[in-house]
Amino acid sequence: MRYNSLTNLYPPRPEIAIHPKLLHFYEAKSWIAQYKKNGSNCVIWISPEKEITIKNRHMQDQSWSMPHSLKEKLLSFFPEDEWFVLCTELMHLKTPDIKDTLYIHDALVWKSEFLLSSTFLQRQSLLEERFKTNVETQSHYLCDTGGKLWYAKYFNKNFNSIFQNLKDSKVDEGLVLKDPEAKLHFCDKEKSNCTWQVKCRVESKSYNF
Repeated sequence: MRYNSLTNLYPPRPEIAIHPKLLHFYEAKSWIAQYKKNGSNCVIWISPEKEITIKNRHMQDQSWSMPHSLKEKLLSFFPEDEWFVLCTELMHLKTPDIKDTLYIHDALVWKSEFLLSSTFLQRQSLLEERFKTNVETQSHYLCDTGGKLWYAKYFNKNFNSIFQNLKDSKVDEGLVLKDPEAKLHFCDKEKSNCTWQVKCRVESKSYNF
């Protein structure tokens, strides 16, 4: 389906929270995991004219202003005169030591094609080809020398071990588990794509099971 103008697209995100004891159940179902970052869920539109629009998950304009250096770096990954829409976590408002950083974990539009009915793994393949580098941390690849553009890794095993080794809940809230073969539904509502993913959060003063 062609995508030719900026329209609201709500990001896929989990609604259901699970207890860590259930991590093995989703691993056995061959789901995959990504780190759940303590950031602000946002969607980024890149137009054919290289204009960038950023909205939060409620489709309100994001108050954060992208630094020029980060904008230039992000645009360098998209030389085509096409629409691209990325799902990211903005690491800025909630993390005391990490600012002006984007954690890219999904895509909704690619080369002006709305990725309806694509699977999560198919979309990851597009992102991986463009963003994966040989510079990496436990949770993500570093896509730029300034360390402000991250591409999320995904894992298909050792969920419990990964979860137990999360070190800083101010940065890593837990894991998001996703059905790799689930297909993207039309993104016209906040809960349009919540059925094929769940979240597992680290217990804290503000969150317990």
